[in-house]
Amino acid sequence: MLPDPVHVDLAFPVHGNTIPIDHGYPLYGAISRAVPDAHGAGWLAIHTISARLASPGLLDLQKLGTLRIRVPGERIQSLLGLTGASLDVAGNPVTLGAPTVHPLVPAATLDARLVVIKVTGGVGVPFNKEGFEAKFLAEARRQLEKRGIAGIVELCGRQRITVAGRRVIGYSMRVGGLSAEHSLTLQVHGIGGKRTMGCGVFRPARIKERARQAA
Repeated sequence: MLPDPVHVDLAFPVHGNTIPIDHGYPLYGAISRAVPDAHGAGWLAIHTISARLASPGLLDLQKLGTLRIRVPGERIQSLLGLTGASLDVAGNPVTLGAPTVHPLVPAATLDARLVVIKVTGGVGVPFNKEGFEAKFLAEARRQLEKRGIAGIVELCGRQRITVAGRRVIGYSMRVGGLSAEHSLTLQVHGIGGKRTMGCGVFRPARIKERARQAA
């Protein structure tokens, strides 16, 4: 198997007022309109915009907003046209600043905000929570094994994304016990689909430190 190319995250400052929390699909559309090469690009993974919660369902971009896009190093030039671009994200205007480049860093535990996976039989009606989760976990483990990744998979809560008006169910996911090599492989390839819409994109987990014991 050939080694994976070196990937990086491009971090664009985001300026605007508010955007919906569920913005992965319209964000991908806006980026594709600004950079046509991004449309249908298998080498591209887009994190959803990171910002503070403004109100239920909305993010506040006035104090802090960052858009991270994961690409192979040789594709950085393809996305520099986003610098200074004005995007329409679900009717909300946002402007992107100049990006900084962040190499991927291995971590023993990785988190994904949302992973969506096609499972046999789909969601089903009525929804069988235990059955769907079992199928979802089995498929996630199968995809890890296919990549040669050894890790412990944990579902951390049901989530959803709206794609062309259709609600797609998935889960927040944590994968632990990773070697440095396997951690980078998972960050490059992810799990599941819709990685251009913020799904299946893994980052080092933010694990709260345990309180120090008194001496």
